[in-house]
Amino acid sequence: MRILYLDCFSGISGDMCLSALLDLGVPLDLLKQVVAQLGVDILLEARQVSKKGIQATQLQARSISDQPTGRSLRSLQEILSHSSLPAAIRERVEAALLCLAEAEAGVHGTVPEEVHFHEIGGLDTLFDLAGTFAAVSYLGVEQVLVSPLPLAGGSIMTRHGLLPLPAPATLRLIKNVPTYGVPLEAELVTPTGAVLAVSLASGFGPPPLARWERFGYGAGSSDLPQQPNVLRAWLGEDTATTGAVPGTAVPDAAFDEDMVLVLETQLDDLNPELLPYLRAQLERSGAIDVLFTPTVMKKGRPGNIVTVLSPREKLLALTRILFRESSALGLRWYPVGRLKLFRTMEEVATPYGTVPVKLGYARRPDGAREYFNRAPEYEACAKLAEETGISLKEIYQAALSAARDNLQKE
Repeated sequence: MRILYLDCFSGISGDMCLSALLDLGVPLDLLKQVVAQLGVDILLEARQVSKKGIQATQLQARSISDQPTGRSLRSLQEILSHSSLPAAIRERVEAALLCLAEAEAGVHGTVPEEVHFHEIGGLDTLFDLAGTFAAVSYLGVEQVLVSPLPLAGGSIMTRHGLLPLPAPATLRLIKNVPTYGVPLEAELVTPTGAVLAVSLASGFGPPPLARWERFGYGAGSSDLPQQPNVLRAWLGEDTATTGAVPGTAVPDAAFDEDMVLVLETQLDDLNPELLPYLRAQLERSGAIDVLFTPTVMKKGRPGNIVTVLSPREKLLALTRILFRESSALGLRWYPVGRLKLFRTMEEVATPYGTVPVKLGYARRPDGAREYFNRAPEYEACAKLAEETGISLKEIYQAALSAARDNLQKE
């Protein structure tokens, strides 16, 4: 699966995102085509710049005709409806534009229809959204992941006066998105950058397990005191769907691989009667596995280590459950790689009825399957035991034998 990772260590804005995608190999002509499809008077210029020693692409868009000081949401929607953008791109732009307008309206106590966009009379926002979605489509990206977003302080002058940073609209847009603070006074995440991040991302977190092929650097318009003001874009193939990374798997067999997160916390003051409910809530919300490990904590107190195996995109949801349903005040999380057997299900016939059996196998270099494990489905075996009066262990062994016989015939 083609994957794009946006490494926002210095934040994200619309022009940084477009510049990084250009640096990845998106042709400038594609973005000029987007301008033509929108039917707007914008001139594009791309140049190479150096940001704290890092060579990066910087895209600049400027008007070539007089523009109003601002355009309403409805005005931009009309431009969009009369454009010749592909329908899929137009729909994504319209959704992101509405999301941005709703955030601005929520901050200023108005309705989205009364929000006005001011960069190049609002055309800059429209182009940033359309150009980014078109560039991602051009690269054949199937999934976008984004790093946690850095938030700095300070203030910015707007037509409403001096506003604190991060901008209030940005904060509304990144609700429930992982962030961290940095000791800077600068606008690292703009409202357009925020809406692009939440519109594109299927998850936020560390880089996934992947084969990275290309890297692009998109320069921001300002300079930061101690770090390069660039957005870094990584393009590659997700190895969770394309197979093992060379050198990481056993050489004579290819195993299934993926990357997940481990969440851990220690509890010594929670009523143990509540642990089964905690487990049920975590599993219902997408946890892959939940473990309780008895331990001895500080001052000799008995407690439990709660370990949760989580998909990348479930980090925030499962963290919220841990805090809500336990006495935890904090937790640790970190990414881990997994090697797994490929799995398939096979129905086998036994003297007592049909039983589904899960088969675990690896792939040999010649493509043949090498079977390692067989596991009859417990619920099916238990149901047959109830219906026939035969012991569960006998039905289980019969299913194992039938699966082994079937494999030997292959």
